[in-house]
Amino acid sequence: MNDGPEVLGPNDSPDGHPISTVAHYKNDLALLNYLLQDLRVLIRRNAKGEIALAAQQVLHWDVHGLGRRTVVCNPERLKQSGEVQIVGFFGDRRPKADDETIDASEFDLIDEFVNYPGILSYSSIELVDHYWANLVVHAEPDDREAWRASEVHKDAVDRVAPAAYHGVRIHNGRIRGEGIPGSKTVLIEDTKYWDYDVSPTWHGIRYLPGGEYETLSGPVDPAVIDKQP
Repeated sequence: MNDGPEVLGPNDSPDGHPISTVAHYKNDLALLNYLLQDLRVLIRRNAKGEIALAAQQVLHWDVHGLGRRTVVCNPERLKQSGEVQIVGFFGDRRPKADDETIDASEFDLIDEFVNYPGILSYSSIELVDHYWANLVVHAEPDDREAWRASEVHKDAVDRVAPAAYHGVRIHNGRIRGEGIPGSKTVLIEDTKYWDYDVSPTWHGIRYLPGGEYETLSGPVDPAVIDKQP
């Protein structure tokens, strides 16, 4: 693997690494906000007393034959007003990837959330058969670094991901304003990329101090981010 990531500009789409093209932002944001809306519905219904939610509860359901899953790690914190952080995961899955290995790794990750109280929820959506995208909501930026240092997460990154995916991209960002009880959408502040189809593995990172608006609409002054949707 290369020593450090290649730093990409807001509009760079490097040749030979399709996982990193800027065209992905539009669909990725739509899916992350779709998962966010799922979570908001659950939390609002719980706040109204319509459904019960317990800590670390796992909910499964299907929409048009495609799976959805939300792990509600801390429902009480999710109901509180305030900015929260997010991680979004997207992978270009190999056609012959071992589903059992991938599922086992994900279940191991879910099982250890109890050890990381800053992880507030974990949501997944099936895009096509066995292809998933994930949204993690956590309290503080340091929470994701603590989780990434776990042996289970390291195994997922070092062993499972290269065998299962052509490449992955991971968005880091936040939900501004009131967080989950509010109406703000996901803001992406940086994206990390791994392309496993080249040797050594290519690793890139894109910093977006003005949020993903900088990629989709041109430069944005970070001072005005909170005035945007």
